[in-house]
Amino acid sequence: MKVEIKTVKISAIKLNPDNPRTISKTDIDRLVKSLTDFPDMLKLREIVVDETMTVLGGNMRLLALKKSGVKEATVKIVTGLTKEQKREFVIKDNSSFGSWDMDALANAWGDLPLADWGVDITAAWQNDEATTEPKEESERYKLIFDFTKDDASFVQTVLHKDLVKNKEEMDDHWRERCLIRLLKKLK
Repeated sequence: MKVEIKTVKISAIKLNPDNPRTISKTDIDRLVKSLTDFPDMLKLREIVVDETMTVLGGNMRLLALKKSGVKEATVKIVTGLTKEQKREFVIKDNSSFGSWDMDALANAWGDLPLADWGVDITAAWQNDEATTEPKEESERYKLIFDFTKDDASFVQTVLHKDLVKNKEEMDDHWRERCLIRLLKKLK
């Protein structure tokens, strides 16, 4: 296998017609904004293409670049992979192993627009719930909210404003308390 990194014209890069991932209009708009706000990200995380310039990793980024009118992008050209290795790469590059540590996100990253940056807050909360230690029944309560992606982004923004504004120490149930405050504010 040989790897070469270089800058090429967007028109030279081909979308992978077999890529099984899709992206909604809202998410493509967020990705365009993300790449516009931080264009150097593409130099740090190149689009991966094969010897025919077909995307193996970065189909959605390529769509966002085309939509934003960018003319060039940094690519990592990989030659010498078998058809099976290319297919494996496409799937593994899009897989999400692991989960977010919600306490770390809330405490160290909570001032950032995480949903706009692609963190699926609702899924992260569900994953976090599975990893928290069980508490005494009398100390536990559960609130489950189901939001659309747009609503989740709105809720996250309000929660972060609430977190910054109140500067209170947040415990394991900060999310639920903030949601209750949010719901009261929206009445």
